[in-house]
Amino acid sequence: MPLLLKAPRLRPGDVVALVCPAGAPVPVERIAAGARYFEARGHPVRLGRHVAARHGGFAGNDAARAEDLNGFFRDPEVRMIVAVRGGYGTPRLLGELDYDAVRRDPKLVVGYSDITALQLALLARTGLVTVSGPMAGVEFRNTPDPFTESHFWQLVTGDPAAWEIRNPPGLPPMPWRAGVSEGPLLGGCLSLVVTLMGTPYLPELRGSVLVLEDIHERWHRIDRMLTHLRLAGVLPAVAGLVLGQFTDCGPAEPEQPFLDLAALVGELTANGTYPVMGGFAYGHESRKVSLPWGVRVRLDAVEGTLQLLESPVE
Repeated sequence: MPLLLKAPRLRPGDVVALVCPAGAPVPVERIAAGARYFEARGHPVRLGRHVAARHGGFAGNDAARAEDLNGFFRDPEVRMIVAVRGGYGTPRLLGELDYDAVRRDPKLVVGYSDITALQLALLARTGLVTVSGPMAGVEFRNTPDPFTESHFWQLVTGDPAAWEIRNPPGLPPMPWRAGVSEGPLLGGCLSLVVTLMGTPYLPELRGSVLVLEDIHERWHRIDRMLTHLRLAGVLPAVAGLVLGQFTDCGPAEPEQPFLDLAALVGELTANGTYPVMGGFAYGHESRKVSLPWGVRVRLDAVEGTLQLLESPVE
């Protein structure tokens, strides 16, 4: 992985760009709603030329979606790029992105879910620290959860109050294996992490504090993906493992015996000695933390915290 590249902290009046690198916004009004949110906070908004396009289930064809991203990577006035939504399709763009422009002018890139692919690729190819956080047409299309909103803005504006990352009150994490460890913070949506394996767009996961979440998956598919990570030598070699929100996940046949997430993780990491934490408030739920990929962190599975050991922004 290259040396870390950090964007300047977001300042009052900085321009925010909205893009759709994956699925088409449905309904399209979510774009305007997200734009109004950032404008109300004093940030001028620029929309990708193809942000409302439609090509099957994608927000325009691959060339159009890549054009929007590259245009904002090259625009010196844009300081933060926020995805309208996730969905499916971001990995199709990774070979067409202007990584040189990212190196010349690092800026904040925000999103989660399918945007995991873009963020990990930027980290692998340029060292850019990105923020896995709320999206313009999802959390920010209506009044966002106060906890989610507060932590996101603290993180992107460089407020040290965001450096100790813990669950919101009333939502205790679960120390599945006690311990404390340090490493670069990596991860995202499990299915996207696995999709990038064997490509030049995945940072080195061994030695990392790996945070994983997903949505709409069955336990046997989660097991298959985690097994892939184990067989690839990742799970035996991480510094720590954190399991976030696995939204609408469950057994394919609930009437039959099955292993839940805790059981699967316990079996697949049984030979490890690193800390493992479950129930972390990160993923596809409205109430969650934002995470800066690439920065060094300390995981304390008993206290239920991720402590940033360096600033995610300049």
